[in-house]
Amino acid sequence: MSHYYNDKQAPEASVEPESVSAGSLDSSIRPQFPDSHSYDEKPSPDVSVHSLPRDTWFEKFIYYSSKVDSLGVELRGIHRFPLDERKKFDFWAFCDVSLFWVCACGGLTSMQGMMLGPLAFGLSLKDSLVSGLLGVFLGSGVAAYGATFGPRSGLRQLVGARIFAGWWPTKVFALLSIIGGLGWSIVNCVVGGQVLGSVSDGKVPLEVGITIVTVVSFFTAVFGVRAVMWFEKIFAIPLNVVFLLLYVCSHSYYDVHAKSQGSDLTIAGNWLSNFAACFGITNTWMPLAADYYAQYSPEVKTWKIVSVTWLAIFIPSAFVGVLGTLLSTGVNTNPDWAAMHDKWGNGGLVTSGFAKWKGGGKFLVVLLFISLICNNILNTYSFALSIQTWGRSVMRVPRWFWSFICCCIYFGCSMGGRYKLSEYLNNFLPMIGYWAHIFFLLILLEQVLFRRKKLPVEPGHEDENDPYYRWYLWDSPERLPYGIAAFASFLLGATGAVLGMSQVYFQGPIAKHVGAYGADLGLESITFFVCVSYPIFRYLEAKRWPERFA
Repeated sequence: MSHYYNDKQAPEASVEPESVSAGSLDSSIRPQFPDSHSYDEKPSPDVSVHSLPRDTWFEKFIYYSSKVDSLGVELRGIHRFPLDERKKFDFWAFCDVSLFWVCACGGLTSMQGMMLGPLAFGLSLKDSLVSGLLGVFLGSGVAAYGATFGPRSGLRQLVGARIFAGWWPTKVFALLSIIGGLGWSIVNCVVGGQVLGSVSDGKVPLEVGITIVTVVSFFTAVFGVRAVMWFEKIFAIPLNVVFLLLYVCSHSYYDVHAKSQGSDLTIAGNWLSNFAACFGITNTWMPLAADYYAQYSPEVKTWKIVSVTWLAIFIPSAFVGVLGTLLSTGVNTNPDWAAMHDKWGNGGLVTSGFAKWKGGGKFLVVLLFISLICNNILNTYSFALSIQTWGRSVMRVPRWFWSFICCCIYFGCSMGGRYKLSEYLNNFLPMIGYWAHIFFLLILLEQVLFRRKKLPVEPGHEDENDPYYRWYLWDSPERLPYGIAAFASFLLGATGAVLGMSQVYFQGPIAKHVGAYGADLGLESITFFVCVSYPIFRYLEAKRWPERFA
């Protein structure tokens, strides 16, 4: 049986890609990648890559892509996982995804967000922890909900969104996901350089750390989801042990008695801003959470996916986040820590925490450097999937190539802006949490309000496991919704974000009235605008074009 969802025979190698219909696109990939063997797929016996003409640059590119494929590189891209290729979500799968998230979330990247309470918002330890942990907990739930659509659809998160958001609006969502992934990758690279620089007392330049993060991220992400999950599992427990040792080594320098600064209203505003920042640490996994579950059988219970994902994201994020908050309290009372933080940023603060262990502490800091790579691998892997959502011509290019382009972009940006760009991005990237929240609300409202009735079974698709969605139409734009409702609500949600946001560079008219420094009410404004508009717009869209209700 074919390894693509429509079970059609692969066309002859002479068929031009432009002549392939939407419904048979999966099969049309075969001539492009005749030697592909991602997962259990076997090469087509009637087509040889060596017999293909190599007169044009693209044909040469496809030829050499097959050579790369011979190394075991995953070439599947955004195509749907057929039912016969999906794995059961058994005990070992449970362990796999648990360790995967523990490593992805339990690193320096997650720690940075929860340092803002004492450092940026002037909050006490108690106020920082309460607002931060609540934000991380709720954001983890958002990501966990998104993960449930992986086994259900067999599709990557953004590709599955086509079913209700349409062909073109999903491209906008993918672009935002790409921008966010690239931004965080730049931050990871620069912080990696700061960590190595602070450990070596400036002897190792920033460029070395940036290069190491980029190269390792590429060579792991390019081999596909199995390689990514293997890498994350290997380092999950060792890295968290190192963070535990950092608790032990630095505990005597925490300032647990500092009070929140400002009036009651100002403190409330800063509390809300810290909540929003920490919510963005974990809710930004939402647009890609399902990517790592699409390979599993739809028979798995939804509550299992939600439970394991929610806890596996929240616990490590909270574990390192609390440590980050505690370390940041020491900046105000320890001049040496303050000096290291001013010179080397958050990387210098981590190095200061291990300072009294001298050489052994520096070795442990180098191990924590790996946590940045773990987080960066996911950005690199999902970048390729996001860009392939843009259309069929982009899908024809192997996923590994887009991962390479991703690495080139964030490597160049990291090198060019290694002294200032990371600081700017730390102010800009919380906005990505706004769009992830809009995306979550659209999916939630679609499921709760418009997917309560089973859809009529179409001929040839009697074996589909989900009667509420027609996931097999993921690549049939002529049958997908126009996406007017989703895009209009997205724009209104973005308007709400602007009205309620409170960032260094801009304060919305709603946010500025709370306390001396304002309050980030972007999430609350988004929720109001999207929840009011989407049900109305979606109802009108479905009524006007019922034949496009997929």
